[in-house]
Amino acid sequence: MAAAAGLTFFAVLVLRANDGLTGWAYLLVLGAMLILIPTSRNLSQRVLFSVVGLAGVAPVMWWVTGPLPGLNRGSVVLGTAAAALAGSVIHALLKRQRLRALLPQVQTVDVLPVLAATASLWVVQSFIAVRSAEQSLLLLTQSWDFAPHFNMYNMIRTHGSVIAVLPAAPDGGPWSAATYPQGFHSLVALLAEVVAGSEAGDVGQELVLFCRLVGVVSILGTLLVVAGLTALPVLRHNFFVSLPLVTIVATAWIIGPGAIPVFGAFPNFGLGVALCVACIAVVQLRRVVSPAIGSAALILALIGVAHGWILLLVLCLPSVLVYAWHLLQHRTQLKTPVFAFQLLLALLGLAALVAAVWQLRSMSAGDVLTTNGGIDRADSGVAILCIIMNAFVALAFYSRRKVGSAEARHGTLTSLHVLATPLFAAFLLLFLAIFQLIQSGLITYYFHKSFLAVEILAIVCTAVGAAELWSPLLIERSGRRTFIAASLLTSLGATQFFGFPFTGLNEQGLKPTAHGSIAVHHQSSLLAGEIPPMIHKMVQVSRIEQDRTYIYVGFNDFFDPLLFGQWSLSLQGKWTNKIEPALQMIRPMYKGPSKVPEAIDDILRSMPDVDVVVDRELVPELRTAFPRYASRIITY
Repeated sequence: MAAAAGLTFFAVLVLRANDGLTGWAYLLVLGAMLILIPTSRNLSQRVLFSVVGLAGVAPVMWWVTGPLPGLNRGSVVLGTAAAALAGSVIHALLKRQRLRALLPQVQTVDVLPVLAATASLWVVQSFIAVRSAEQSLLLLTQSWDFAPHFNMYNMIRTHGSVIAVLPAAPDGGPWSAATYPQGFHSLVALLAEVVAGSEAGDVGQELVLFCRLVGVVSILGTLLVVAGLTALPVLRHNFFVSLPLVTIVATAWIIGPGAIPVFGAFPNFGLGVALCVACIAVVQLRRVVSPAIGSAALILALIGVAHGWILLLVLCLPSVLVYAWHLLQHRTQLKTPVFAFQLLLALLGLAALVAAVWQLRSMSAGDVLTTNGGIDRADSGVAILCIIMNAFVALAFYSRRKVGSAEARHGTLTSLHVLATPLFAAFLLLFLAIFQLIQSGLITYYFHKSFLAVEILAIVCTAVGAAELWSPLLIERSGRRTFIAASLLTSLGATQFFGFPFTGLNEQGLKPTAHGSIAVHHQSSLLAGEIPPMIHKMVQVSRIEQDRTYIYVGFNDFFDPLLFGQWSLSLQGKWTNKIEPALQMIRPMYKGPSKVPEAIDDILRSMPDVDVVVDRELVPELRTAFPRYASRIITY
């Protein structure tokens, strides 16, 4: 068995080294192999563990650099999946088991993650359908933070590791974003290696690849959240009982508040929230999956959260405590190999957490928590309603703490502790709001972002809690036609809870109001129209070939000059902390095109290692005005 697995792994590496097994189809092949590995019984559980595995392993892989540059991470992941599947097949044959036994059990409820992924594909269709650098840049420039996110991804692709472990930049200073967690970017870079190999393409190719993979990871997040629900035994008993509950969660994630992160340019945050949901699902599955699989999934999910958006670890704390208590109670049942595996996993998780904290070592917690920034906000009233509903479900659990056998009472209390996570987080949010008001007089960016996470988690926990409390009563009536009709109507109503989702009647005056649907319509309209000249201009700027760092300084209607200054640094892969002051020197451009001389004057005088890129028609005039710096005034 070990020999077969080893030979399979080696064969994949050889084929990949010779440009085989590369392309978009092999993302599907990788997914199929992961689902066929018998990690658990049913399809939803395997989807859950597969996505968690990818998201948790990716950050670790890009923190480690080795002496074998040809052994790229995409090859390792494909080879490991193929080896594990081959080993499972050989083991089944040796045990004289039917190979059909390796297939996951599929029930009607397992179609819901597939349907949700299809809906998610519709929402992110524009990201995935881009065909050129211009189209990619047009979409990515609609939100601010995609410039630094692409920079982090491109640095990983170009240099082969997260920025935190890279040597100093050529200008002697640290690279930009060295202190920013890069778990999401590591996952995107890992998938990019599966699709396109380890050698980074030109910046246009990488823009298209990044844009498409942002959409792919968004779909993986949807699969993670919805499969996390349908993996739970309580939601697998009856399809029509589960349908409305799963629908409200899927709607929230795909077009409701869950759509804000991907279109607001913080998809790393969205992935982190999805992994928080996975933590809750794994803990709720602690009695039905093996301790080795459960512990591995929980620790990998925690690694993904820590290297995605570390503050979200607070939302995982109740799940971690409940799972640790569960292992402690059943410690005598753990065999020595399993206990050793648990210890090894714990050490891996601890090392990854230390790495994440070390990466943030130079940042002040107070400064971070009071940072200003732009973010689309979900409806606060709906968010508060979701938290109140979670409190209602928690109260119902508390009222049943003394009902049933000792085992049932214990299960009720542990579910209460896990599913009341949003209430615990809501109290911490209150303290964060007070802290921000004391420090700056305003409730700012990190409160609103955390509030969004708590809202999404409240929806998930309320749905799971409602299923545990009332599904036994509903199942008794589930055979009636009226119940089926009520389930379908309730599910249809759930799709409207976060706003009108349909975009087909927009021209007739009935516009979508759900976050995700509005974004779909906006992106489709952008791609259907002409590419703005500014986008063509920025692609040309990215193709300037010179060793010296440059920054674009210009004024263009409807485009932010500071944002495109950032993109000029991101696209050339030379964004460092030393060049950050040049971005602030662009600010005079907000007053109009006449301020170009003022903006470039500050940069040319104070930053001798930086050239300025200006529009072609301005070059003669500016070189005449600044003869001393004429050679540093360039164009595309």
